[in-house]
Amino acid sequence: MAKVTKFCSLLHSTCGLKEAFEGQYGANRSIPSAVSTRWNSTLRLVEAVTDLDPQSLNTLLEAQGHKGLCLSAREWSQLKELVEILAPFLQATDLTQGEKVVTLSAALPCVLSLNSHLNSMLNTTRHLAGFVKALQKSLQRRFRGIFANVRMDDSDSAQPAGDLPFGDMVYMMSALLDPSFCFFWLEQDVLVPDEVKSEVKEMIMDLVLAEARKVTILAESSSGEDNKDEEPPAKTPRLFTGYRKKSKKKDDHVSSVKAELIRYIQVCSGEEDEADCLVFWKRNAKVFPRLYLVAMRVLAVPATSAPVERVFSHGGLIMRPHRARLSARTLSSLIFLKCNHSVA
Repeated sequence: MAKVTKFCSLLHSTCGLKEAFEGQYGANRSIPSAVSTRWNSTLRLVEAVTDLDPQSLNTLLEAQGHKGLCLSAREWSQLKELVEILAPFLQATDLTQGEKVVTLSAALPCVLSLNSHLNSMLNTTRHLAGFVKALQKSLQRRFRGIFANVRMDDSDSAQPAGDLPFGDMVYMMSALLDPSFCFFWLEQDVLVPDEVKSEVKEMIMDLVLAEARKVTILAESSSGEDNKDEEPPAKTPRLFTGYRKKSKKKDDHVSSVKAELIRYIQVCSGEEDEADCLVFWKRNAKVFPRLYLVAMRVLAVPATSAPVERVFSHGGLIMRPHRARLSARTLSSLIFLKCNHSVA
């Protein structure tokens, strides 16, 4: 790692090495710089270096007087393994730190998929087995609540899953309500017996159904308040006829919510292409009206604080000493334009 970062620093600060590098690999080829506050930038740097031909790179470094930066075959193999191990973590970081997209639903599938990835790497890695074990142990400790909720926590702790880190049920509900994930993660990455998977599946469905009934009850109660000034319905001549009608209406409501959820799962299973979450719910708002209300509440939660932190970073770039007389309206407009430009 020290050799690679030193090579990158020299490449961006030494004209002779840069010209020789472009002459060897082309003018459009470069190595991205690492940012100390972003681990993924360092991984992209290592990945860009390992994409080069090792022999030609060592020849180039020797010709430029940097023989001490040449990589041996073992070092090259270690760097390739490092990139293979951490590449899914890079993808998970991008998924959960996005802007103007749903991010919360990706949290649970990312954690479980990373755990499965590390399990497979234990059987194939040659040099970094200890690193993989430590990484997996850290993952299971940091996201212990998720593993407890899917019955993959082997510890004998009596602490409720909801009190553990990331033990909130919103992660499970959001994953189900995203058509890109639905229950696919449960089938592939939850490493428990099938009967335990069935229990977890029923639990998540019950949670979503309970939320759907709450949202529907709130909507009905608010609409009832709007119509409270209307004339009461005419009295029926028969006694107690409303009892049967009310109970029947409640049963129909419960069954319709469950039917919506079952139909939604069937639609997600039949989707050939990966569906965009926001586009899917916009298109199917009338098909699944009760689930749509739940999805709009659950999926609005951001998975991380990264989008908010970017706004403050842009504000710091805009508010300079020579711009001290900016009005609040002008400042907010500049921040808005800066954020939109970075997203685009």
